[in-house]
Amino acid sequence: MLRWRIVALVAALVLCLWLGWRDFDPDIARDEVREAIRLAVRRSVQIAVQFIAPGVLLTLLTRELGGRWRARKRGP
Repeated sequence: MLRWRIVALVAALVLCLWLGWRDFDPDIARDEVREAIRLAVRRSVQIAVQFIAPGVLLTLLTRELGGRWRARKRGP
């Protein structure tokens, strides 16, 4: 019934996390950091994909699972 929504939310969450963190490198050269600061549009999109979208997806997924759990608890 609502399984497709949960599967879609989990798939979107995995995709967002993969897209947001795939190029993460803790040993970034100083020149690369300066260039990243100059690219404000890219940075805002990156933040949205790394944090905001997964947060929203986790919230929706939690609501869906909570609704299923409450419906199951109530019985048929």
